[in-house]
Amino acid sequence: MTHLGLGLIPLVGLSISLSQVFALLANRLTPRQIALQLVLTALLLALALLIVCLLDMLLLAAFGSQPVPPSTFVNAMVPALWPGLFYVLAAAPFIGDLIAVAIWALIQLNVILLLHNLFAVPYQEALLLATPGYVLGLVVVAILFRQSWNAGYRRLIADLDG
Repeated sequence: MTHLGLGLIPLVGLSISLSQVFALLANRLTPRQIALQLVLTALLLALALLIVCLLDMLLLAAFGSQPVPPSTFVNAMVPALWPGLFYVLAAAPFIGDLIAVAIWALIQLNVILLLHNLFAVPYQEALLLATPGYVLGLVVVAILFRQSWNAGYRRLIADLDG
């Protein structure tokens, strides 16, 4: 059953990676370069999401009241990560940031609810346990995309205006 949890992580990474298609197209990359960029970014994001899950799991094991087997935690993360599959919608120029923030907020809320409902962690403690992983995920996405999105959107707007 851990296959579902581990399978969803690369799919979320691919969804986040696909959200940069407008920026890649605006930078006039070839289809081959775009495909390579998307695959590499998806792998990096999947690794980052796996590290976020590991960090959340370690914090739960260290500060939680009961030990949680890794397979149980990874499977429990499946519903928490579902909103990440819709991250591809963040590629919409001008409203992409709003969609991305909403999706990250939903993921954070899902993780807090997961910790509270499945592992009996009080809400305040769940917020404290889930926040480091949440911040790490946001930082990774910001580092990977922020500059390329802004440059790509500016070029796309200039091309449309010109």
